[in-house]
Amino acid sequence: MAPRFAPAPARRSTGNGILVAAVHNAADISRVDVKLVDVASGAVVGKLDGHGTGHSIAATGGLICLVPATRGKDKVAPVRVLNPATGSVTDIPVATAADGKTSRSSYVFGQVPLTGEYKVLRIYTSTGPNKPTQSCEILTLGGRGQCWRPAPSPPVLVGTTIPRHRAVTPGFAHFFTTSKMGEHDGIASFDLAKEQWRSNLLQGPLPSTDLHCCRSSLSLVALNGCLVFVHHDYRSCCIDMWVLAELEKGRWLRIQSLHMRSVLRGWEEETQPAPLIPVQRRREIFAQPLMVLDDGRIVFWVAIPNGVVRVYDPKTCKCKDVVGMGGSCSIVGLCKGSQSGFA
Repeated sequence: MAPRFAPAPARRSTGNGILVAAVHNAADISRVDVKLVDVASGAVVGKLDGHGTGHSIAATGGLICLVPATRGKDKVAPVRVLNPATGSVTDIPVATAADGKTSRSSYVFGQVPLTGEYKVLRIYTSTGPNKPTQSCEILTLGGRGQCWRPAPSPPVLVGTTIPRHRAVTPGFAHFFTTSKMGEHDGIASFDLAKEQWRSNLLQGPLPSTDLHCCRSSLSLVALNGCLVFVHHDYRSCCIDMWVLAELEKGRWLRIQSLHMRSVLRGWEEETQPAPLIPVQRRREIFAQPLMVLDDGRIVFWVAIPNGVVRVYDPKTCKCKDVVGMGGSCSIVGLCKGSQSGFA
């Protein structure tokens, strides 16, 4: 029998935002728990415990998608879709097998605004005697037969191993390219409605020569439905954020430039520029923006070292820890409280 989501009866969402988190079970590291956390109060408003390890988890439009790891050489477990609002769990057919090469799979889960359809994009990265290659498949939830079907390959190799190097906005999935180490600002975008890659790469807001960091210091996030480029500039001790204003023209607007001491602990006494890859001298080094609340405060996820959800108030330039999730937790998505069924 498929498990069901269990709402927490004594705690309710305030309606601002719900984080979907994957937490490895402390008693059994091979198990992972899925929790819904209200960012305003830190309350756990729903949970689904005891899934096997290796899941790829994503959330969008109020649904949560779990894809177990590959079992064996050419067998993939079913994709599981969870609806927190109703508690229902739906299994959809297995994907087709990859080719005979050594390969890994990455999944993104998104929604087409015009039709409301949910789609799962699967990217195979195959390694052989030559350079790596990538191929794609796509599946529409609730579509006729719910079958995986071929989709075009990316125009260049895209990053699939680091979650913060991709982001899903309404109708699009965006990925940093990996064709050259210097191309930090190359972004490939997949149109979920047309089921094809945009022919032109999207260029980031800064030339590669001005980034003053390595690729690990960059991230793409979906912030309130918009694509945001985040740059941790350790030389200037700032976290800079640009929002994509126009996809077709590739126009970016800088929306925030926060000193690291405003968001991250351990930078209060920092007076000298940090190296490109800062050493963690009892200080936090990376903050991932998650959402902007109705009152303008910005929610960040600080994974290392303790796994903290932190809220920054631009009016006071101060931040507050909302809830500690632990070092074995990862934030995999979010939804509005009205979508979660617990408001």
